[in-house]
Amino acid sequence: MKQKTLKTVASAMVLTLGLSVMPAPAYAVSTNIVAETQGKTTLTLSQIQDLAVIYNDTVDTLELSMKQIELQEQMTRNQKRKAQNSLDDLDVDMSAAEAGLAQMKMALDAMKPLIESGQATPEQQLDYMLLQSEYQSNASNVLSMNQQLDSAFDQTMEAINQLNDALDTMAENKKDLEQSMKDLEQIMRYTSAKMALSIVQLEDSVKLLENQLAMIDKSIQVFELQQKLGMTTSLNVDTQKTSKVELENTLNTTKEQLEDLKRSLNVLIGRNAANPLEVVPMKLSGVITPAPQFTPELVNKFVEVNPKMETLLDERQDLKDSVKSDMGSDEKQQIEYQIQAKDQELKRQRQTAENELKSRIATINSNAVNYRVSKEKLAAEQKNYDIALKKFELGMISQMQLLQAEATLAQAELTNLSNGYQHYFDWLEYNLAKQGIDLNSMM
Repeated sequence: MKQKTLKTVASAMVLTLGLSVMPAPAYAVSTNIVAETQGKTTLTLSQIQDLAVIYNDTVDTLELSMKQIELQEQMTRNQKRKAQNSLDDLDVDMSAAEAGLAQMKMALDAMKPLIESGQATPEQQLDYMLLQSEYQSNASNVLSMNQQLDSAFDQTMEAINQLNDALDTMAENKKDLEQSMKDLEQIMRYTSAKMALSIVQLEDSVKLLENQLAMIDKSIQVFELQQKLGMTTSLNVDTQKTSKVELENTLNTTKEQLEDLKRSLNVLIGRNAANPLEVVPMKLSGVITPAPQFTPELVNKFVEVNPKMETLLDERQDLKDSVKSDMGSDEKQQIEYQIQAKDQELKRQRQTAENELKSRIATINSNAVNYRVSKEKLAAEQKNYDIALKKFELGMISQMQLLQAEATLAQAELTNLSNGYQHYFDWLEYNLAKQGIDLNSMM
């Protein structure tokens, strides 16, 4: 089984993602992370990721597959050893027979001068004749043994070669499984990070909506007072009340989404779905990294690890290896046409990989601009809020105006957080793709 097949199997059993930093490091799961987090309701991102890796059932499936391959390897090695021993036994028997025949020949050669000189006794002549007859019989047996040994040798060597091929395939399968487990770990880290940081954003959204509700309540009070004084109509009051109902519905929906996501993440990290869960927000990096330049060299790096390209290249090589010297010209031509078709598929897939890389680079740069703008917007809104707070303390503006400035700042913070996390995940996905891990195929 090739790596591409194992990745397909792994992806079919996995739901979503894993996490890495620019560039993606080698991951290690703390062996005591379960004990460290036992009973804790507030978890960091790294703790959540480690737990997601540990409690991923697919890892158990892949590890079982690894044990099965290792058992097959041992059984195949035993078969190979048995075949080799059988060959050695035949060789030993042949060597013993040839040695015995050589000793007989030496005895005959030693007796021959005496027989030819006519000085041998009748007993010596009889011994010579018997030994000569036995020698001829053994020589015939040795010749037959040689023929049998040659046939057995050919058959045994063919079997050993087949066993060696099987062992090579198993070694490739083990290597592919190990890679699949590494890929799976990163996918689980990405998945858990995506869910955890979505929880952080939803919690901030809830706070923002609650602040907006408080503002609407204040606004309704003001409009009702103005209505009593004849300064406004009931329509304005009703409009504010309608806005409040809509906002309350949005708040309730957001809270439900938040609870559903927490339940899903709890299950992913091996906890009861209903357990309380709080996520420590990830601190955003102040650095906004632009995407690399699109170059042929960069394209080649992505093409080399592209699973679909690997599959097509393997299939093309299999077609080339299937050509035999004793094939007819028509059969060879048919295979050549199939190879040409694979070449065309390879060309199309390379173009697809190039387009995907261009799109990924464009996305990184576009979202980086959004992040830069939101950072500037946040800084500006922070200054506006600081000024509003001072004015409120001096009695220059109303509490309503201060709440408005606070809500605008909160919205800017949420937008910046969302853009910052998006920039973070853009780079995570880029680095995973650079390793040949296609998140779209895994989901």
